[in-house]
Amino acid sequence: MTILRYWLYLTEVSKKYLSLFIVFLLSLSLFSCAVKPKVSPIAKTITIFYTGDLNLNNIARIATIVKQERAKNPNLFIINGKIFSDEPITILNRGEAEISILNSAGIDGIVLTPDFLRFGTKRAKELIDKVEFFFLAANLYQPNQSRHFGQGYLIKAMAKTRVSLIGILLDSTDFYLKLAGIERRDPVYTTKLFVPMQRMRESDLVGLVVNQADSITFNDLDFVIGARAAKSISAPPCNKAEILRRLDLFLSSNNQIIDYNTSVVTITDSIIEDSLVKATIKSYQEKTDSMLNSKITEIEKDLDVKSLTDIVNKVILKETNADGIIYPPSPVAKPIAKGTVTWQDLFEALNLKGNLSIIGLNGKDLSELKAKKVEVYWLEKLNEQGVFADIDFPGIVATPDLIRSSPEWQNKEIILSDSTLVSMVANYLKKGGN
Repeated sequence: MTILRYWLYLTEVSKKYLSLFIVFLLSLSLFSCAVKPKVSPIAKTITIFYTGDLNLNNIARIATIVKQERAKNPNLFIINGKIFSDEPITILNRGEAEISILNSAGIDGIVLTPDFLRFGTKRAKELIDKVEFFFLAANLYQPNQSRHFGQGYLIKAMAKTRVSLIGILLDSTDFYLKLAGIERRDPVYTTKLFVPMQRMRESDLVGLVVNQADSITFNDLDFVIGARAAKSISAPPCNKAEILRRLDLFLSSNNQIIDYNTSVVTITDSIIEDSLVKATIKSYQEKTDSMLNSKITEIEKDLDVKSLTDIVNKVILKETNADGIIYPPSPVAKPIAKGTVTWQDLFEALNLKGNLSIIGLNGKDLSELKAKKVEVYWLEKLNEQGVFADIDFPGIVATPDLIRSSPEWQNKEIILSDSTLVSMVANYLKKGGN
């Protein structure tokens, strides 16, 4: 009986303490729900403005927006695209106009695209020496050297935050890269090498600017501009319809990213053009207008459409090492009369309606072209009566329309710009080739 009473006593005590323990757990749970986790307040905002290809019609207004914002919040201004056009202002000044205009616009850097090499490696280096900003090309190296062509990265201190930007080019097929012998190294390996390097340089934020990419899988980055990234903050590329985009990074006092936002910046005619940029553009446009009437050479006989077409063909085949040319319609719009030839004459004579593309075609491809009766201009060493199916040719120059008609050719495409063609023909004529 005593044992039974003792057992009942222990049971009652257990129930009592169990009830108290349950009440304690419930109280703790309610307390936890009532207390919100502490969130670091936003202490500062770092803004990165970026655009695609340079457009001289918009750059003065873009400069106004960037400079006004810079007076309120620190920012970076990056161009992730081509800076050269196919207009006379680019060709006749051999790139100098764009460099001076960008210097006046206050940009921090551009991702170096192969287009920058269109006037040759020597000229590209001369232009790099004139810039007040960075050429970001972490995976482009000078021929047979361990030195970058341009700079691999930039670091800018803003509001006690060190921001590092690495520039990467993904396109490996461009004509200018091959012509200049520039070495393009593996972008993934390059990024893995550079990111820790920037951390060692005490960069608080490390970002990547990518040219010509849809998505990437690089790790250990704080943000990526120009492509989707699975493990980093991503800012999409600036397409042709979007003149300017911005990436805002909201940081804590210890430079941790709390939040971010990407948006399109609207450019309207109501925005006042930056006076310095506007004056620089006007100066080079006046210089260009004067140069258009300047003399290239003297020719002793008329160059009819056929003769000028033959010159264009010879120049392209010599400079590109291609074996044939396919480009309906004719690359020549009108003849050039004997006597003084000016740049204006040459621009008007050439039918500049799109860049030329160099593609590699095999014998089967050429047989199909012959069957379609596509006109092909061949090197003298080639026999048009030969058996095409038994020959592989390394290069054929073609129009973009022809490239688009055959999707499998697009992967082989190398671009030769119109502006380069004008310069090539001008140099040929200067040397007395007519």
